[in-house]
Amino acid sequence: MRWTNVMSAFVLRHFCQLISTGVRTDKGFKEVHLNQVAKSVNEFSGLEVTGTQVYNHLRKWRQRWVRVIKLRELSGALWDDDNFMITLEDEHYKGHVQAHQKDAELLNKPIENYQQMEVMFRNGLATRKFAMGSSEPLGSPSDFADSENDHIKLDDMAGKCQPAGPLGLEAGNKRKRSMLSEGDILVMTGMTDAVNNVANAIIQTKVEDVHPDLYDAIMFMPGFTDEELMAAYEHLLGNKAHGTAFVKMNGAHRVLWLKTYLAKIFYMQ
Repeated sequence: MRWTNVMSAFVLRHFCQLISTGVRTDKGFKEVHLNQVAKSVNEFSGLEVTGTQVYNHLRKWRQRWVRVIKLRELSGALWDDDNFMITLEDEHYKGHVQAHQKDAELLNKPIENYQQMEVMFRNGLATRKFAMGSSEPLGSPSDFADSENDHIKLDDMAGKCQPAGPLGLEAGNKRKRSMLSEGDILVMTGMTDAVNNVANAIIQTKVEDVHPDLYDAIMFMPGFTDEELMAAYEHLLGNKAHGTAFVKMNGAHRVLWLKTYLAKIFYMQ
């Protein structure tokens, strides 16, 4: 299947939310977590996605994270913490990209989904049955599906990552596991119309007209439901000037803008 940028961001964000809600990751993400995210993707995109496909896609982002770490260690490379960007001087950049063309997507431009990758992968990622390194092969899908005890191991991430939004909750040792929580079901049910509208807006909007940081700037705002954020995101996708202005706002002004905009549209309804 073909993963779009929006779908990739959706998957990574859901894994970060799983961590922030108290899912224990000392032994890694279990198959039930992968299937839970796969089901959310199904609801979000209307496409049939399996836990194995989510696992393989997660491995792709792990490989990208390994590349980011290596590029940050390049001699002469600088890190822009405001824009999550690895910068090289012009001549150095040209020489490096000429020798390593694929690295152009990670140099001198904001790195897509950097914050999510950092939360998930910064302390290392491995599996018990399959290697999760940058070059090791994965096990077969049938092997993956046979055992619920196979994990993607995130070393001590539960206690070290920051919550991705208002869903940050502490969980006890006896926390029950389920495919989808009641809150998730309510959110996904309410998001249907908003998601369809966003999909149409994406189709009708040229890529170059969308600020590269718009999705992260709005979809990680605390204190709002996914349905509310999707509605605002749809509006900003169709208004380049508004979207760019929103990205440049500080946190307090973003909250004020969202409250004002959402109050207006819900009043009109």
